[in-house]
Amino acid sequence: MTSGSHGAQGRRYVLTAVIGNVVEYYDLVIYSYFSASIARIFFPSHLSFSQIGLALATFGFTLLARPVGAYVLGGYADRKGRLPGLTACMALMAAGGVLIALCPDYESIGYAAPCLIVFARLLQGFSLGGEFGVATSFLIEHAPHHEAKRASWQAVGQISASLCACCVVLTLSGLMTSDAYAAYGFRIAAMLGSLGGLVGLALRYSLGRRDHLPVARPSPAEERTWLRILLVMGMVSLGSGITYLGFYMPHYAQSVFHVSVRATYWAAFATYAGQLVLTPLRWRLAAYFDRTKRIYPMLLSCLGLMILPVLLVEWVPWTPALVLCAPLVLNVLGLFYFASLDGYMGLLFGSAHRGRGLSVGYSLGVALFGGMAPMLNGAVINLTGLQGVPGYYVLATALLAAISVGMGRRFLKKDVASSVDADRSAI
Repeated sequence: MTSGSHGAQGRRYVLTAVIGNVVEYYDLVIYSYFSASIARIFFPSHLSFSQIGLALATFGFTLLARPVGAYVLGGYADRKGRLPGLTACMALMAAGGVLIALCPDYESIGYAAPCLIVFARLLQGFSLGGEFGVATSFLIEHAPHHEAKRASWQAVGQISASLCACCVVLTLSGLMTSDAYAAYGFRIAAMLGSLGGLVGLALRYSLGRRDHLPVARPSPAEERTWLRILLVMGMVSLGSGITYLGFYMPHYAQSVFHVSVRATYWAAFATYAGQLVLTPLRWRLAAYFDRTKRIYPMLLSCLGLMILPVLLVEWVPWTPALVLCAPLVLNVLGLFYFASLDGYMGLLFGSAHRGRGLSVGYSLGVALFGGMAPMLNGAVINLTGLQGVPGYYVLATALLAAISVGMGRRFLKKDVASSVDADRSAI
């Protein structure tokens, strides 16, 4: 096979693996932007709970279903192969997306509307539980000695998806009247995500029919698998903390400084675009980790993310510009951590157990540190009156991430060579 064919094949592998994560993050951002519209469209207004509260609770159901999907779909991918696992994840994700986009409103079908939305979100959560771990396993097992750089495409896909979602929201809000935007802007945005899911399903199915890749040979359970899963949970906590802060800051800017909603959209656009511009640096950092397996850049990044939030909260007067720029600043500083993270986590497991181990650790980490963040931060803010609590949450997750990375090094040193050899035999 020519080098050009190798390059084309590699690009096809990347797109096949990353497209599920792209759809996931697109849906995540769209749902957060349209939460008020979703509340009005699908939920009754006469209950004691607020409509928006119900809509956000439904959003949280995704996190509850993730660990179950991680165990089932991750194990399925370990037994049957990465491509069958990826196809199953994408089929469930696409089905949930289409159901949300086409679901009739509450005025048309009554309580069946919120029930269908809840079912669709649970279906998507189950799918997403296996998506990251299986896709990351697929990426790194097709790139011996370049695992972190290839796995970093997951983060690039997430950022690109968030940027696309932001562009869709800006475009629709600019072209549509306010009434039309509130009535069916969400359906247009959701349908675009559903189409992406269907394209991803077709791509994964097509690749699965062309390439019959062997499955990694079964092996005994790895030593201290539970500890590896706990370490992955700790490693993803930092990303969950920064993501939550990114969602909280626009709300804070609107409620305290009365910044317009559209201004927060542009701030989000700048955050995602700024991260995307730094993709070459991300790849250089990931390549450095592939060559050396050194974790010093990751630890230094964690240290910076312990110090910077305290400076922002305690010593820097908060202004609208600072509030809206804080997510970008934190993500740029965190780049030295996140560039190698996905590959690092994947290499904690041998190939025969990587799908389930990585999926379960990632899903539990997101559910615990991401799902609990709004409730925990909100409770502390109400109790203390301190609006800077989310900054301290980032500090705490950065400390936990640094400890987890340091502890994980023993498994990485012990297993990296045998893991790569096993991956080669499985390809």
